[in-house]
Amino acid sequence: MLRQKGNRRWGRRWIQAIVAVMAGLLAAKAALAGPDGTITALSATDAPTPGQTITVSASFTANSKINNSNVYYEIIAPDGVTVVATHSTSAPSLQAGESFNDSWTTTNTSFPSAGTYTLTACWSKGGSTNCQLDFKTTSFFSVPTLGGWLTLLGLVLLSVFLWRRRADFRPQPVNTR
Repeated sequence: MLRQKGNRRWGRRWIQAIVAVMAGLLAAKAALAGPDGTITALSATDAPTPGQTITVSASFTANSKINNSNVYYEIIAPDGVTVVATHSTSAPSLQAGESFNDSWTTTNTSFPSAGTYTLTACWSKGGSTNCQLDFKTTSFFSVPTLGGWLTLLGLVLLSVFLWRRRADFRPQPVNTR
């Protein structure tokens, strides 16, 4: 009889240990799963010439079922403060493991200065912009305009050139003989 009670104790301890290990594995799996969604890629093409188109591309993957979400993009100037472009996209409903791609374009004509711009993508549930699903940042280089001083210098040089060549633009006398 003593032996049976001891075996029951060990049997209960084994069951408790197995349950504890299973609970730990489930907790680890939940911790590794992370948020409901992941931004798997974010990029923007450089725009090294004035007036050039910038193409923004992103990829998103659902880690669990997601209904009614949106992505909000911002392009921030090299000063780190000025927002020069924004864009919003409604995301489709996704099941766990499904993904979608998004892209949009803008031009650098309204960008204030040459330099490295920051692109952020904020994926949120509903119509909010709290980035509860995921947030990602990347950067790109842009030369938006010639700048005020460079434009003025170009106009001055053009004026000097035309002034020096003014004789070439006068009408030639007509010989009537």
